[in-house]
Amino acid sequence: MGPNKTVPGRPSQLKVSTRRVAAMWVTCVVIGAGLGWVLRAVSEWAASVDGMPLRDWISVLAKVPDPYGTVLCVLLGVAFGAEVARRTLKDSVAVSVKPDLVIWRAGKQTRRIARAEISAVYLDGFEDLVFLGTDTGELARANNNLDEDAVKETFLRHGYPFFDADPHLERYMRWVEDLPELSATANALLKARQKALAENAADDAAELRADLVKLGVVVRQNDDRQFYRLVGSPAAKDDATADKVPA
Repeated sequence: MGPNKTVPGRPSQLKVSTRRVAAMWVTCVVIGAGLGWVLRAVSEWAASVDGMPLRDWISVLAKVPDPYGTVLCVLLGVAFGAEVARRTLKDSVAVSVKPDLVIWRAGKQTRRIARAEISAVYLDGFEDLVFLGTDTGELARANNNLDEDAVKETFLRHGYPFFDADPHLERYMRWVEDLPELSATANALLKARQKALAENAADDAAELRADLVKLGVVVRQNDDRQFYRLVGSPAAKDDATADKVPA
């Protein structure tokens, strides 16, 4: 998918391509079907293991004779895969770009951002499209799923400051508990987010990130480590002992 050609008075539209949507559905459904087949293959063993999650349901599945048991497990796997695809795509961002205005929609959320408010646009890995304000704080962050080349070409063509990565990477510092530089509230939110990351609670981690942004703290992570920077704070000086965030 490529962006629309620029037409005076008309915005360029960026959205998830039909090909990418189809690929997501097919991939998730095929993997789900495979997991269902594996579930059938191990159902009798799993039903005999004490403490196995969903053991009662697995026991029921194990008692269904073939071929019905296999078909049922595969269909359950397909349904699971379809739900994963639906949840992944439902909040995918669609962006309308004009020289003076960006309108992005993610799920039920809509945000209008004037060009004058934006100091940087970048893709954070393969996950998020990020807009930074003139104070270096995050104006918006949304699940990407867009064509990376089309995103870059569109924003550059409309005169936006597009970066291949966060332009303030050198300002991030490793977070540890109870840092005096941060408020008690920010430290508490980062501690809660650390727990959410450890438990793979992505939605909770995203909500806590948004709460931190409101406090003027921008956060990113690498594996189970969190790094932060303060909005509007000067760039940190090089320090041989500092644990800097990796690119």
